[in-house]
Amino acid sequence: MELTDNLLWLLKQAFYFSLTSVNDAVSGHGVSTAQIGVLRQLSNEPGLSGAELARRLLITPQGVQLALTALEKRGLVERKQNPQHARILQAFLTDEGRKVAAAVVADAIAAHEQVFGVLSEEEQQTLRDLLSKVVEKGTGHELFDDHIDN
Repeated sequence: MELTDNLLWLLKQAFYFSLTSVNDAVSGHGVSTAQIGVLRQLSNEPGLSGAELARRLLITPQGVQLALTALEKRGLVERKQNPQHARILQAFLTDEGRKVAAAVVADAIAAHEQVFGVLSEEEQQTLRDLLSKVVEKGTGHELFDDHIDN
């Protein structure tokens, strides 16, 4: 098999290019890509637990805890006990966290549009559909939206 015919190699290259583009775009905010996902999810649905975030972001619970702890130290996130289940901590964005999330997401979206702007809207939708199918069938996990309502 030629290296250029290897889907995993092409996915890795596309992922690396998109990741570095987003990292460069948000570097001024001092937020990592894992933290962007947490900020986006909490903007869309405040009060998620670390376990819920890990499932939605398809990262380890430890990775989510590291991201939440860093965001909490910066005053962007606060965690509160769930009123029904005291052992569960729910995460919420602070006022500053909402401001940073909006700025970070705007910059990340601009970078995303630059990366994938080489594809038509139809091609982008086809790529989303195909990659979603691979992830959902391969992991058995349903993908969750991570958009922010304006």
